[in-house]
Amino acid sequence: MNGKLIEVEGLTIKDSRGRKLVRGVSLQLGEREFVGIVGESGAGKSITVQAILGVAPERLDVTYTRLLLLGENPADLPVRRRRTLVGRDIGFVPQNTIAFLHPQLKIKNQIADAYCYHFNKRKREGLKRAEKMLEKVGISDPERVLNSYPFEISGGMKQRVNIAMALMTDPKLIIADEPTTALDAVTQKQVMDLFQQMNEKDGIPILFISHDLNLIRTYCDRVYVMNEGQVVEEGATARVFNHPEREYTKKLLASVLKVKREEQLPIKEGGFDGLSAGRKGSYKGI
Repeated sequence: MNGKLIEVEGLTIKDSRGRKLVRGVSLQLGEREFVGIVGESGAGKSITVQAILGVAPERLDVTYTRLLLLGENPADLPVRRRRTLVGRDIGFVPQNTIAFLHPQLKIKNQIADAYCYHFNKRKREGLKRAEKMLEKVGISDPERVLNSYPFEISGGMKQRVNIAMALMTDPKLIIADEPTTALDAVTQKQVMDLFQQMNEKDGIPILFISHDLNLIRTYCDRVYVMNEGQVVEEGATARVFNHPEREYTKKLLASVLKVKREEQLPIKEGGFDGLSAGRKGSYKGI
């Protein structure tokens, strides 16, 4: 697998009218890396991830030169192996917590399903693991949460449940699509610190999609900047934020980051191997 858990080259996505929504995107995620994809709304970030996972809407035409997840091309796999690859080996944390959790089912009737299916476990075993995973993501009363309906817990708690669900199958990597959307600054920091802990202590590689430049700057090793369906700049986070090369990146940074260079939070240094020159800073919001 040559140390690369995600390899994408030349990813292009067209809609039913032939319009290119994503144009020739290439990206990689290596072992123990925390990689960000950043861009304004409509830049093509989420649809790129959906295409990589093979869950893009069927009406879209997805083509690529090369696409490997954990060394395998999902399109070449039998259905059962593809379900295992995407449903077990890769943990997905969604943006829309309300849509992702069924409103009429208690958390306990949703969180353990994938674990029981992929590992042939009984519901009781699944719920025991669910309690452990909920505790792992900082929920002090997992039994109450398991017996709650989604509308009975806060937005931040729902997102922790989604992260716990992604961890249930002991994934080899996590893809998080705008996981802090609609969360307040304090809860954002708690969620991001949790991702940081999983990455640094547990060694789980993370592909993190966001429009929040401060989050990307604070937590990511490397970053891909997207605009109008293309990657316009990529590289180590420190280099891209301190010395952007592309005009779009310069304008994006100038319009969103309201701090001077000398006042910026620490940036995680590092290249493809994900090795850090120092600990990352703390997110304080914009």
